[in-house]
Amino acid sequence: MQRLYRGFLVQVRSNIIQTGAASRVGLSQALALMPSTSIAEAILKQWGASVVPVPTSQKEESDWLATLDGFRLLIEEKTKLDNPASAAERTEALKTERVHGSTTPLRPNNRISGVIGKAAKQLRSTGADVQHDARVIWFTSVGFDREAKDHQAFNTLYGATKTFDLDRSESLQDCFFFYNSEFYRHHDVDGAYLVVADGGTATVRLCLNPFSERWMALRDSSFAKKLVTGLVDPVAREAAAEAMLVDGGVDRSNRSAVLSYLSAKYGMPMLQNMDMNMASAVVAVPLER
Repeated sequence: MQRLYRGFLVQVRSNIIQTGAASRVGLSQALALMPSTSIAEAILKQWGASVVPVPTSQKEESDWLATLDGFRLLIEEKTKLDNPASAAERTEALKTERVHGSTTPLRPNNRISGVIGKAAKQLRSTGADVQHDARVIWFTSVGFDREAKDHQAFNTLYGATKTFDLDRSESLQDCFFFYNSEFYRHHDVDGAYLVVADGGTATVRLCLNPFSERWMALRDSSFAKKLVTGLVDPVAREAAAEAMLVDGGVDRSNRSAVLSYLSAKYGMPMLQNMDMNMASAVVAVPLER
């Protein structure tokens, strides 16, 4: 997609990733009325939920307990900002009127895995003392590379990749749990909100963890119903032939073994996978007077 901002930036991004729809919500008014700058709190209250901060203690605790129509959701909120070194490099290039280009791999990311692991630990700690019906991680991506961070978080949670069959002409499909995944590693995390904040709006997806014992309760809750197009349900997507699902005991670190498993399961002997990248370029444009 190409956007032209006269006198400011020309920004070109190559993004051929398909991860399903998301719901869009407005943020400007909600944040303006609140002393907190929490995007999670702003969106949850906009939905009509009661949002209470979890009291601090000597343990590492979660951030919020939100209640909507009697369903209690324990939330740990994380925000992924721009990498300071990358931001400085981009700023310097723009100052000298050079094009700044970058390519970001979107496959599962070890740094995001660490963030998710810490969030799961905090949810576990608070969940032992606070009554709740489900636990979720709230992951907000902001800054220049916000879309790339969002895709990385999705693929890290689900161990996801893209698949295609050399004998067929269909478009790429999501394949869940192709790689080792954080949702499999943390069965007690029932889902995750993935949010991309861009100015006064945000796109929101609620990703369900089918390895959790409470994922169907979360799916059927009022929180999920607030997302008309932003609910990610791997089981439903596989049933609708919209995605593939690795649900057997195959070694996820062995790509050939996983592809063989999928080929047998779906009757596609020429199945392949492809990890995506996101390329972007930005340049400053002189102001026309």
